[in-house]
Amino acid sequence: MSSLTALLPIRGIYLQMTLLELFMNGLYTGVFIATIYSFVFRKGAERISLPICMAFVAMYTFSTVHAASRWVMIKNAFIDNGDTPESTLAYLLENPVWLVIIPGIAFPANTLVADCVLIWRCWTVWNQNLKVIIIPTLCTIVGAAFGFLSVAKEVQFILHPNLDRNAFRTFATVWFIMSLATTLVATLFIVFRILTMTEGRLRGYGRVIEIVVESAALYCVVLIIFLPFLIRGSTEDGYPEAILVQVTGLAPTLIIARVSFGLARPDTTWKGYSGLSILSRSYIPSGARIELSSHILPSALVLESQEFKNVVV
Repeated sequence: MSSLTALLPIRGIYLQMTLLELFMNGLYTGVFIATIYSFVFRKGAERISLPICMAFVAMYTFSTVHAASRWVMIKNAFIDNGDTPESTLAYLLENPVWLVIIPGIAFPANTLVADCVLIWRCWTVWNQNLKVIIIPTLCTIVGAAFGFLSVAKEVQFILHPNLDRNAFRTFATVWFIMSLATTLVATLFIVFRILTMTEGRLRGYGRVIEIVVESAALYCVVLIIFLPFLIRGSTEDGYPEAILVQVTGLAPTLIIARVSFGLARPDTTWKGYSGLSILSRSYIPSGARIELSSHILPSALVLESQEFKNVVV
């Protein structure tokens, strides 16, 4: 009993991290609904391919399942088993296996889908150049494998508490490092591509948003903050984890939302570039409309030069 008493502060950590995750899921839900609205009702919305639409729904589903599982855990602990602080803590420390498996699978599955969406965006921005996505793809495969292995180790620890839990932490660390590598590499390629195509002239908030959102910088920051907590085995790693679970799907969803609302360049405008160089540059008078010849880009592509008036792409 004395050992449980010493661990009583963990109750507050579990409760607060769950509330934080539910709050983040609420923000995610707002973005998700707004994007669905754009798909259905907004005229002239950029079309998104079926696989990306499926990924869009899958990421939200995985994130919501994880948040709901945490809510069920807190409800069971504080209401159904809340007779005493010790009974609440005992439930939190010995969850039913299904409350470990469901969110445990949802998290790495969500990470896998999110990384694939980011890789797809990088591949699209680079005119479907497979060489660019070799490294992030390998990192994603390795990370996914270690992610699901970490779930298996966590279940083993729940079933056999005498086992060493460091194995779970090791697998999880490799998983998140690989995901971070995927995001950073894809981010660098996307940012470099944008800088190349705009010749570094990123005027206004739109250009800043394009880099920040499309590079999933938000996900990188949260993941970098979370990793030290995980490696140290801190009991407070639940706070950054609660944010990370939702941001994992939210970051690529923001990319999809921007495309659906017409706030990002359509995929067709990236075509015509297989390397790093700009094919042609010239000054375009303000307000002029430039139709690019078919040997560079599809003849149907027309760009407003007010946005990119110093670059012919």
